[in-house]
Amino acid sequence: MRPDLHLHTAASDGVLTAFEIAREVQRADVTLFSVTDHDTLSALPAASDAAYERGLAFIPGVEISTEGEENIHILGYGVRVGDEKLSAFLRDGAQRREDRSRRIVRRLADAGMPLDWDAIQETTTGSVGRLHIARALANAGYVSSTAEAFEKYLNRGRLAHVPRDTAPASQAISLLRSCGAVPVLAHPGQIRWPRERLLPMLRAWMDAGLMGLEVYHPANRNDYSNWDHLARQSGLLVTGGSDFHDFAGSHGLIGETAAEWPRASEDGWALFQACRR
Repeated sequence: MRPDLHLHTAASDGVLTAFEIAREVQRADVTLFSVTDHDTLSALPAASDAAYERGLAFIPGVEISTEGEENIHILGYGVRVGDEKLSAFLRDGAQRREDRSRRIVRRLADAGMPLDWDAIQETTTGSVGRLHIARALANAGYVSSTAEAFEKYLNRGRLAHVPRDTAPASQAISLLRSCGAVPVLAHPGQIRWPRERLLPMLRAWMDAGLMGLEVYHPANRNDYSNWDHLARQSGLLVTGGSDFHDFAGSHGLIGETAAEWPRASEDGWALFQACRR
């Protein structure tokens, strides 16, 4: 089994449709994948159909931003598209995300960098996020890349930064568990907290129902062994994925972490079984 359990489509801030994602997954020799769009389940039916057509194993997922500025994201696996409680929570998160994006675009316009909001909105079937704005800045020639857009204008402390308004991680975790899903802490290597702060929070999130840790993510590449040890020692499921958004390298490329994941088949099967339960 070669899993990639963290992929984004154009329903959030990726560039490919669900059917295109499945095609690229197969080309990358990935055999188990999950679409985990930000704050929306809208691409999951098409992704499930595409997986079936190509003989690929598929886990429906979602990625929820939490804890304001701390870059703490919770992945939910085994979500059900028709769950109204989860859908209402995600709609609220998507609206907050779009409100923030509109404020960012206004700040950029005030600074002499006007962008066409309608054109940005046409690049997604979901809510507009910072990556959409970064791409628009690059396309307009204000910056040379999305990375430069974040560094110069969108990151915390920069000219167009607007703080996130998000739910606590424990709330997202508890909600996912109540909906029968498997909550996993995404890309812990991106969390800016020192270990002495993160570890007590990890225990608190486990008390709220956290079931896994995304160990094999590009942001963790220099510390895979420590994150792997922490997850297994804590009794958490080990997951991993590329966090693919586009081919420009803004995140990872499809399948790239599978080759670096020694127990990928065993861990992928454990997650699959946890979702079934």
